[in-house]
Amino acid sequence: MTESNTTAARRIRAVRATPLDRERRRGRAVRLLVRAAEAQPRMPVLPSGPLIALGQIDTCLLPAATPWSRDDLEGLLELMPGRPMLWRERPMSLAVSPTTAEGVDCLLAAPAHPSVRGIGTVATRAVVVGGRVLQSSAWSSVVRAGNDQRRNWSHYLSKPGVIEVISKVNAETGARLAEGFLAAGAAPAGTLDLASIVNRLLGRVRMNPHLDQNVPLQTGTTQLRWAVRIDAVQRPRVAFRLQNDTVRTVLLTVRNEDELAQAQWFCEDLAVHDWLLTVIAAALVQSDLFDPRSDESVAVLAPVLHHLAHLWVPGAHTPRPLRMLWAQLQEDPDFTADRQGLIDQVRNRVLVAALDAAQRRAETKDYSPD
Repeated sequence: MTESNTTAARRIRAVRATPLDRERRRGRAVRLLVRAAEAQPRMPVLPSGPLIALGQIDTCLLPAATPWSRDDLEGLLELMPGRPMLWRERPMSLAVSPTTAEGVDCLLAAPAHPSVRGIGTVATRAVVVGGRVLQSSAWSSVVRAGNDQRRNWSHYLSKPGVIEVISKVNAETGARLAEGFLAAGAAPAGTLDLASIVNRLLGRVRMNPHLDQNVPLQTGTTQLRWAVRIDAVQRPRVAFRLQNDTVRTVLLTVRNEDELAQAQWFCEDLAVHDWLLTVIAAALVQSDLFDPRSDESVAVLAPVLHHLAHLWVPGAHTPRPLRMLWAQLQEDPDFTADRQGLIDQVRNRVLVAALDAAQRRAETKDYSPD
C-alpha cells in the first residue's frame, strides 16, 4: 500500500471511530500522563504566606518618680515628628509610639539548614503601660522574595517590618528559623540581632531629658523573644519558657496571616505581665535581706503595692482572636495564681510590719516617764 493509500485508510478509520472509541483513547492518554507525572521526582510543598514572624520586647520601669500622663507621653513617644502616638485609656492606659523602620541585610540563624539571607526592615516602637512600664519592641515578618536578586533599598523601605529571603527555602525553613532565633544565648555573629535594635530604642527613650530618673523602686529589665508560625491548628497555641532570670522565649502557632499580624500585641501584653511577676518576686527576695519588721523591708515592699499592683490586667490589650492564649497561660504556668500568691506575700509582710511598728510605738508610750 502506498503512502497516500495508508493516509487515506487512517482517515477512514478515524471517521468510522465511534464516540466510545474516542472516549477510550482519551482515557488511555490521561493514564499515560498520570504515570509520567508519578515517575517525576516530587518537590516538597512550601508553606504559603510568611515563613515566620520574629520579634523581641524589652520591658522596664519608666524612670520617673510618678506615672506619666497622656500629655507627657506624647512628647516622650514622638519618635517621628508629625505622627501622633496611639492612646488607649481603658481598662489600663496604653501609649504606643509611631512605628519606625530599620534596614537589615544579614543572615538569619537556622540550625541544620542551608544559610538563609534576608534583606528588608525591622519595625520598632516604644510602648508605655499605665504611665509606669516602658517597653521597646521590634519585629519583622520573614517572607520569600520574588527572586534571588537583591533590589534597591526603596523597595524594602516601602514595606516596614518585612524581611525578604533571597536564598532558597524549603518546607523546614520556618521551623529552623524559629529554632535559631529562640535559641539560648546571644545571636550568632552576622545574623539578625534584634537585641541591639531594641536596646538602642530603649536607651533613646530612657535618656529623654524630661525624665527625672528618680524611680520609686529598683527593678531590672526583662527580655522576651518571640516567634510566630502559621499552621493547621484548631486554635492558637502558645509555648512560654523562662531561659534565665531575665530572658523569656515564646513560640506561637496561629491559624492565618491576620492572627500572625496581631501576635505582636499579645507578646507585648505578655511581656508586661511577666515583668510584673519578675519584679514582685525580686522585691520579696530583696526584702529577705532585712528584718521583716524593719523599715528597710517595708521600704522595699510598699512601692510594689503602690505603683505596680494595679497594673495586672492580662489580655486587656490583646486582640480578641488571640485572647484565648491567656486561657492557656492561666492553666500552665497559671500566671494569675502566681501573681496572687506573690501579692498576698507582699501585703502580709507590709501589714505585719505595720502592726509590729504600731505595737512598738504603743509600748514605748506606755513605758515613757511622766
